[in-house]
Amino acid sequence: MKTPAADVVVAAFAVLAADEQEEAFVKINDARLRRLAAADSEIATYIRSLVRVADRVGELSPDSYRAGRKELLVEGQEVHEINAVIRFFGSWRRAKEALSLSEVTTATKIEARFRARLIGKPHTYSEQTMSEVLHRCAAELGGPPLVIEYEHWRARELELAKARDEELFLPSSSPFRRRWSTWEQALLALGFPEKDVRARLEPSRGRDGQNLRWFRFRVPESND
Repeated sequence: MKTPAADVVVAAFAVLAADEQEEAFVKINDARLRRLAAADSEIATYIRSLVRVADRVGELSPDSYRAGRKELLVEGQEVHEINAVIRFFGSWRRAKEALSLSEVTTATKIEARFRARLIGKPHTYSEQTMSEVLHRCAAELGGPPLVIEYEHWRARELELAKARDEELFLPSSSPFRRRWSTWEQALLALGFPEKDVRARLEPSRGRDGQNLRWFRFRVPESND
């Protein structure tokens, strides 16, 4: 059975003297940084910042990142500011995931992996997911929502998820209307009683049939 290259390196590392192990570690880490630097992509620069700080401070947290970055800046090393890192990756959790992945794959593959999670999301929601989301919104509002009520609720849910450093994908109103032509048809197709839908939508229409921006049900405030 062929021994993986990593196991060979580890076995060789184990037989070195202590000072030789330290030297080997430094050289391996330098090679890793050079590999990251060779990837001409924006994500590589952010991963390099994470690697440099993690090597300096060990366990990485927002506070330890800030402290480690200050030390590295004094030494003349380039390290992205933490808010820039979080904005780039979308969350601190995703930044740490990228750091972990950098030990086993390239920056380009990490970028492709993250992009695959986002591309086409609004077009791939199952009907069951769309139904669950809409009924959850309706349960909080007290009945079938108007488009503007749903969008307000969706924005609030996404903000709450962001505050918890969680990823959350919720369809906007557009996929509902693309699939069922109108918001009303979407509500009916997803199981809301016709009498409730009519009662909700009819009073909200002007003479031209367009939905007016007013609410029958109380919409939770975004700062609750």
